[in-house]
Amino acid sequence: MNYELLNMKPMKLINLTLIITLSISLPAYADQCAYITKEQALRAVSLLNLKQTIYLLCEPCGETIPQLMTINSISIGTVDYENFWQVSINGKGLDLAYTFIPSTVEKKNINLAAIAGCSASDVSPFIP
Repeated sequence: MNYELLNMKPMKLINLTLIITLSISLPAYADQCAYITKEQALRAVSLLNLKQTIYLLCEPCGETIPQLMTINSISIGTVDYENFWQVSINGKGLDLAYTFIPSTVEKKNINLAAIAGCSASDVSPFIP
C-alpha cells in the first residue's frame, strides 16, 4: 500500500487530483478529425489545391490567430488504425477540425471538417 498518499495534506491531494483529471481530459480536443473515413479524406483533398493558402487554428487549444500555410504537396493514406485515413499537407498529417480554407461565402474561410462531413466540437464554421 502507498502510505505517501494517505499522509498527504488535503490541499495537496486535491491539487494532485486536479492535475490528473486535467491531464486526462484536456487531450480530448486533440485530433478530432485527423483520423477520418476514406470518403471524408477524398472529399477534403478534392477541395485543396497546390499553392493554395490554408489557415490552421485550434480554437479549443486557445489559439486566436490562424497560422497560414501554403500547400506544396497533398496526399491521403491509411493510418494503420482500424479503417481510418488521414490527409497530409506538406508531408504532415492534418486535423481537418482545425483547418480552414477560402470560401466565397461572405469572403470568410470555412472549416474543412464541416465540408468533409467530420463532426468537430468547439470550432467555428467560419473564420474571417
